[in-house]
Amino acid sequence: MPRIMTPEELSLKLGQLTKKAFPAIERGLTNAALNVEGESKQYCTPGKSPYYKAPYTDDNDPRRKPPHMRDVMFTTVEVSTDQIKATIGNPKNYALAVHDGTTRMQARPFILDAIKAKDKETRIHLSDAVYKGLKDQCV
Repeated sequence: MPRIMTPEELSLKLGQLTKKAFPAIERGLTNAALNVEGESKQYCTPGKSPYYKAPYTDDNDPRRKPPHMRDVMFTTVEVSTDQIKATIGNPKNYALAVHDGTTRMQARPFILDAIKAKDKETRIHLSDAVYKGLKDQCV
């Protein structure tokens, strides 16, 4: 026989389900973010970039020594008590100027364009993760 719960009991139960599903959701978000990071690296690679000039460092340029932008892309996933957050970035000091452009250089938004390109795959990773996380807790 089904049990009737008060709104408070239901809210508490759903809150516990969400927290118990965090490990699966964290894995799904990590996979989605790494997928976007990989695409961002492609956008920073000459010959594979959709931009007129890939944001790539010339090894002979004394102002911009290797490693190249594509070699230092990073992804971090942070889990707190009530949220999971992924960050994809690049620590190069000129990465923001390349991404957003300047008065003398056209923008080459290698991270934002990668997020848009991988939108469908990201949604699949996240929905599968949420489904698996909640399924494991409900079965």
